[in-house]
Amino acid sequence: LPVSKATPASAPLAQVRGFSIQLTNPSGRASYLKAVDDLADMGCTWINFVVAARQPNVRSENVTINWANLPSESDIRDILNHAHERHVHTMLMPIVLLDEAGPTEWRGKIDPPSWDVWFATYTKYITFMAGMATDCHVDLFCVGSELLSTEPKKDRWTKCIAQIRQGYHGKLTYSANWDHYRPEDGGPTFWDQLDYIGMNNYNELAQAPGATVPQLDEAWKPIKKDILAFAAEENKPFFFTEVGWHNLQNTLKEPWNYVAAGEINHNEQLHAYESFVDTWKSVPSSQFMGAFIWEWRPGAKPDERGSYSLQGTPALEVVKKWMRGS
Repeated sequence: LPVSKATPASAPLAQVRGFSIQLTNPSGRASYLKAVDDLADMGCTWINFVVAARQPNVRSENVTINWANLPSESDIRDILNHAHERHVHTMLMPIVLLDEAGPTEWRGKIDPPSWDVWFATYTKYITFMAGMATDCHVDLFCVGSELLSTEPKKDRWTKCIAQIRQGYHGKLTYSANWDHYRPEDGGPTFWDQLDYIGMNNYNELAQAPGATVPQLDEAWKPIKKDILAFAAEENKPFFFTEVGWHNLQNTLKEPWNYVAAGEINHNEQLHAYESFVDTWKSVPSSQFMGAFIWEWRPGAKPDERGSYSLQGTPALEVVKKWMRGS
């Protein structure tokens, strides 16, 4: 078979129906290549590869890549190119992690002494990753993720995005928080410079375990209405850069809680995915560009407490059908 080409910047992308993979294991090249094969074989047409730079704390001005925490640059390129060879569309989503964080500190609360210095180091990082995206035929590039405190700074983001576009000519998005995507609420002020509205989605759908799929469908209705209205205001499609539920019994109330405690309950996770598919499967790609399921972790097992990865779970069969368009 001929090797597929990356989608030209002027062409619309195929609707996103795929998984996210975090590239965190420095010696994980073989397992990541196998994960690409496993997903391609089950009908997955998109993979979002997540790569993290780091800064010491929320007050730091320096964003740097620590290759001790990642596969090597050549390994990341091999992984991206392998997905391309398997005819899987790709997004590259560089993120920022903190080496040290207090109980309420995370990348959404970055507050450096000099924003000029912070944006200079961030732009160096993000343009380096954009260059890799160009070389590896990446279809969609995410210019940032959940950087809430930076989002009102339109002038600085304008300069950063312009530098990204100098070297990367595919589609661009940004990953906003599910409760922080409107500029008037302090969210991104630069949607006009991007091709797609991107956001994660960890909305609370129920207060307690046991909600039925129809009840969850009702909980989705106002969320869906608000998001589609905002996308219409911005006159561009949106998609979920992350959507997922962990395997614990409180997943409908706290899907965002990746350190949650409690008992494993795959039925709660299953109902969440059934309702997600019910809610979004019929929305046209002109409005809804799709979603990346969070996440696919190589080697994950269904009995790992708190896992989002769907290997061996009933929810995987629902997602497989959704990925195939059924």
